[in-house]
Amino acid sequence: MGSTGLAVEHFFTPPESPFIIAPNESVEIIELPSGTVEDAQAKIEAGRKMKPDSVFVIHLSGKLVVRKTALRLGSRTCLMLNEGASIVAAADATSESLLEISGAEFVSISSAGSERGLLDGQGRQLAGILVKDSSKVNIDNLSIRVCGAAGISFTGRNPVIFSDASSVTRCLIRECGDGLLASNTAAFMCLDNEFRGNHGEAITMSSLRSVIAGNDFIGNKSGIVSASGRGVIARNLFSKNETALKLEAASFGNLVTENRSRDNAGAVVVDGSENQVFENDLSSAASSKQASGNNLIVNNTDSKLSAVSAALSFFNPPTFNNPHTNQLILPNMGRFDLTIQGATNRYEPLDLAAAGAALERARNEHPNDVVVVRMQGYFISRSSAGLELPKDTCVILDGSIRSNPGTERDPIYKKGEPVTQVVRLSADGHCSFSGGLIDGGHQLSHGINATNQSIAVIEGVSIKGATRDGIRTKGRESNYPLFIKGCSVADSGGRGIWLHVAGNVHVIGNTCVDNQQDGIDVDAHAIDCNVLFNICNGNRRHGIFIEEAVTNNLVFGNHLLENNRSGIHVWNEEVIGNTGPNIVAANLCRENVKGVSVGGRAADRTAGENFFFNNVCVYNRDFNLVSGNSRATNNFFSQTVIKVSVDKSGSAFSKANSFFSTPSAR
Repeated sequence: MGSTGLAVEHFFTPPESPFIIAPNESVEIIELPSGTVEDAQAKIEAGRKMKPDSVFVIHLSGKLVVRKTALRLGSRTCLMLNEGASIVAAADATSESLLEISGAEFVSISSAGSERGLLDGQGRQLAGILVKDSSKVNIDNLSIRVCGAAGISFTGRNPVIFSDASSVTRCLIRECGDGLLASNTAAFMCLDNEFRGNHGEAITMSSLRSVIAGNDFIGNKSGIVSASGRGVIARNLFSKNETALKLEAASFGNLVTENRSRDNAGAVVVDGSENQVFENDLSSAASSKQASGNNLIVNNTDSKLSAVSAALSFFNPPTFNNPHTNQLILPNMGRFDLTIQGATNRYEPLDLAAAGAALERARNEHPNDVVVVRMQGYFISRSSAGLELPKDTCVILDGSIRSNPGTERDPIYKKGEPVTQVVRLSADGHCSFSGGLIDGGHQLSHGINATNQSIAVIEGVSIKGATRDGIRTKGRESNYPLFIKGCSVADSGGRGIWLHVAGNVHVIGNTCVDNQQDGIDVDAHAIDCNVLFNICNGNRRHGIFIEEAVTNNLVFGNHLLENNRSGIHVWNEEVIGNTGPNIVAANLCRENVKGVSVGGRAADRTAGENFFFNNVCVYNRDFNLVSGNSRATNNFFSQTVIKVSVDKSGSAFSKANSFFSTPSAR
């Protein structure tokens, strides 16, 4: 069951940027008093006619009344509702909406202060905000209520271009027909909103690589209805909805993770294909209305399959943090538990080969069971091959494995050298490894080698002393999702976690410290990977490195702190092609040499079309933000936070990229 008294986590930070769209922009201020929309529209159009190329910042004080037509906002316009300001439908209103944005870009609607500006539909059959055929629109910190059609109806300009993305943040949408409808747009950001008592769907989302995070859903008919592809739905909170979450038949490849409920959150329906529901604490079991779709349910609290859910793939491994005794781990398989007792004296550890032999015997003797192994005490690996898990095996390490195969310490890397490891995931089937300490002894290449093609979970493992990378994923195919959750990776000779030529790897809530290269490296054709809520500090190269023609990856909600060369670096050095499109959003980059940077080595090795949203870059020593060299073009930086008033470090803004931060915090 869900937990009571929970508060939702927030990810959005009010923007603070030295400009709105461009460093040398012309900004015109228009003050709108109370009155009719027609009078306000005339004043805006007169100003635009005189200064057609300027950025317009419109301050609304008092109340605007809407009857026949909405207030229309064109390109390069920022509407700010001052304290107490409102836009209200008249009792006889026939307009389609209160506000309209059509065929425009670089438009924002926000409140000037901490109090939300009000859009009140008065129960009329209209939308609060209607967006059509538009891009780069940011809607923030509004209260939208009693709009009979929808709070916000958003139709974008292009369904695949990340660098045209838009956002809705920190809004309260209540008692409307539907809350937010979003379609024909990519990389849509829906963060930190409240949806209360809406009569239909609070959110209906159809956006490639959208992010729905930090929202609170209370008493709606439906919370989230998604037809998105490769989106992320994370850390939302649900209470008293008829349906909490529905992935529709058109949805594919979404990651649903770490969502919670206060009480009876509502039903969870998983249709579509290749969606993954991982480690949620919701009050309902997932069900499906379709015959099959290769949807995967993994490690959710009180996981179970309802009677109608036989179409869902299911893996519920016992882990160190959740050592459950449920018989159901994989459908149509039993459970066999085994304890392997290591040494109680760390100076006389048990040879890991003995544990491997016991694992193999259990696997052979129980072919129809998932083998659940608790390894207790101290073990030593004297082999460069380490321990390879058999298929359909779950290992809980309550102790440590250190390596001493007698080879050279910290050898110089030689291309093509044999790969060595302490633990290797199973070649096929399902497996998990959780808990304990893995010490590579500065002799073996990797703590955990996760390159095999098995559906797998690595959770809560401390890894140190690998000569190359703490966790290696090279060559993993997208058909075999890998979840790396809550691990600590330190003191590797290369990267902490390396996503290399890999797909569908999800790196969530790990800590990567003092590695000789990167904390987390998304490298060389990695695709459809999610890097969420990690902490990386003191890594000699970058906190998170996004490089070498990787595409369709999301880096969200990470903290890159203290003495990384860059917090996040997006680059292409050697691979022909483009590092992009990718999404870098809501990350904190603090006290590094650089905050966020992007660039490419040559005309055929570029880094473009990426979306950088609401990254907080403060107190970095050389640069807070480097937006690209001549080989990094068509990137979009939106709602950036750069505290130039207190931070002496600089920023470099390339004309080859676009920028838009609302002036709400200026």
